[in-house]
Amino acid sequence: MNKRILIVDDEQNVLQGLERMFRPLRHEFEIRFAISGLDALSQMEIAPVDVLVADMRMPGMNGAQLLAEAKQKHPAVVRIILSGHADSELIARSLGVAHQFLSKPCDPESFRKTVRRAVELRALLEDSTIQALVSQMGSLPSLPAKLL
Repeated sequence: MNKRILIVDDEQNVLQGLERMFRPLRHEFEIRFAISGLDALSQMEIAPVDVLVADMRMPGMNGAQLLAEAKQKHPAVVRIILSGHADSELIARSLGVAHQFLSKPCDPESFRKTVRRAVELRALLEDSTIQALVSQMGSLPSLPAKLL
C-alpha cells in the first residue's frame, strides 16, 4: 500500500503547484491536499495519513495549531511545517509539535527528499511502541546517507 501524504495550504495556487511537484511520485505515494486545518482534520478522520505537511500561516487554524491537533488525535503521523515567513512566536509554538520545519520557497527536490525521508523513517518504525515514542520527539533524526 502506498504511503499517504497530506499537504495543507490555504492558497489554492500553492496547492496546485505542490500537486504538480509531487505528480512524478504519484505511483509511490498517495498524495492528498487540504485547503484548511479543519479540512485536513476531517480528511484524516476518514483516512489516516503517514505524513502531514502544513503551511504555518493559515486563517482560522494556523499550521502549529493543526499539528498540535494532529499530534493529539493521530500521534503516529510525521508532522512537517512549511512556512515562508512566520513570526518567532508561531515558530516557537510549532517546535513542540513539528518534527521538521521547511522554509518557503523550498527547492522542489529538497521538499520531495524531506517527505521521502519522513516516509522511509516512519516505515522503519512500524513497531507501535517505537512510533509512539517518535511521535513525542521534537524533531526527527536524519537518515544515514547510505539510506537516502
